[in-house]
Amino acid sequence: MTESLVLAEVLGAHGIKGWVKLKPLVEDPTFLVGLEGLILAPGPKMRQAKSLEVKVISLRPQGRGWVAQLSGVEDRTQAEGLRGMVLRGSAAFLPDLEDGDFYWRDLEGLRVWCEVSDGLCLLGVIDHLLETGANDVLVVRPCEGSMDDKERLIPWLVGDVVRTVDLEAGTVHVKWYTDV
Repeated sequence: MTESLVLAEVLGAHGIKGWVKLKPLVEDPTFLVGLEGLILAPGPKMRQAKSLEVKVISLRPQGRGWVAQLSGVEDRTQAEGLRGMVLRGSAAFLPDLEDGDFYWRDLEGLRVWCEVSDGLCLLGVIDHLLETGANDVLVVRPCEGSMDDKERLIPWLVGDVVRTVDLEAGTVHVKWYTDV
């Protein structure tokens, strides 16, 4: 079975013709237009809502976000009822990446090792990533075997801070401050 991912969140209605405000969770949301098999599902804060299959008919940037026309959503009242729902799709929909590029979901759970004068020390595991505008940031939480119990925020600066990523080994090597 293919992994299902949340590709966007519905923030509310836009206009009177059934368009919705979307918060895309992918770098280039335009690939969503016309995809078959997308599911509009209840988000984490919704209790009683039914999932339904939809298609993104049209999508355009609007201010800082995006607005979309979804199949089967004809008016503002219907669109307002979708607030809090999420657009889910198969991980197979995601575009292939070039060497050296990673999806955030692939980095979560990797062990972060720091280069120190006498070798390597374990800082923890990547819990999640933050988008800050300037660069993304790894949120590294302590784990069994880590050097201390501190949470660290490490900038995703490939070459300067992030030295290597090995998905197969489950590791990220960084050059960062250990505070010891």
